[in-house]
Amino acid sequence: MLDPSPARGAPPPDPSHVQSLETELEAHRLSGDTVALAETCMKLGQACAALGRVRRALTTYEEALKSFEELDDRTSRVTCLKAMAGLCYREGAWDRALDLHHQALHLLRDPEERPEIAQSYSQIGSVYQGQGNWEMALESYRASLEIRETLGDVRGMALLYNNLGAVSARQDRWEEARQAWEQCLALHEGAGDQAGQAITLGNLGSLAQRQGQWPQSLSWYERSLRLYRETGDALGEATIHNNVGFVQKQLGDLGKALAAYQEALKLLHQMGDSLRATVTMYNIAMLHEDQGNYREALRLLEQVIELDRRLGHPDLRRDMESFRRIRQKLDAGRDAKRMQEERA
Repeated sequence: MLDPSPARGAPPPDPSHVQSLETELEAHRLSGDTVALAETCMKLGQACAALGRVRRALTTYEEALKSFEELDDRTSRVTCLKAMAGLCYREGAWDRALDLHHQALHLLRDPEERPEIAQSYSQIGSVYQGQGNWEMALESYRASLEIRETLGDVRGMALLYNNLGAVSARQDRWEEARQAWEQCLALHEGAGDQAGQAITLGNLGSLAQRQGQWPQSLSWYERSLRLYRETGDALGEATIHNNVGFVQKQLGDLGKALAAYQEALKLLHQMGDSLRATVTMYNIAMLHEDQGNYREALRLLEQVIELDRRLGHPDLRRDMESFRRIRQKLDAGRDAKRMQEERA
């Protein structure tokens, strides 16, 4: 089966390579070599997709699909349809992505193809989830889960329980979300998957947080943090520290909240993740506002706004409004102090 997806972390192709494939493709069209034409179309589609030329990639995959239909190559048709569906998913073209995935699913008939059938149902569920069609997403994920259970695919089952939990949480179906994530956690624990455990514990903490169950939330987060540290996932650890900061603030322990945010910020600076760092800096500024430390809050917000402008961050307007609000509080405090001094 042809693999239409670029290797994860692979550098984008040289545009000259794309031009070479275009020339090669034209030669195959002239020669009438359908097999070579289809293979080159798939390579060209992959290269164009990697360069962000989505429309050209889709057009090329469509040409490949016609060739595979002429060749009666069912396996490659499935691969091509899924490549196209993946591109449509990335572009948010939900209806077309669903149509392409269903076409691929219709072609999967061999009992030995059950793993791929399960994957197709899972991908269809992801499209429905992106579309916001929660019930159809759940139905698709459950169909995939049923197959993976018969296959004994523990990793696949865990991923699906994770997805089921996420969709249930989006619907505020708290108990269903909790059960799904606890099942997911049990599968990760059984497989010794620490990374999976860390993510799922974080999800359970977030679920408790959304319900205002602050102590339970902290308990889940503390377990998640330990595993993120053990696995060396600095971004995951920073994310959980941010969440802990929020929960500690809700509990009224601003000192612990500040410590958690500072731990998150230190990790984000070490990674050079300026985008996420702005969020944490904003959170710290809001803590300083709550404590009446207006100058420190404004100092941080000045840095946040500068980064917002440089990165094109969507929170720029909110951050500027916060700056103005705190500046007004600082000015009001100065005016009140001046009036007291004049009366004295």
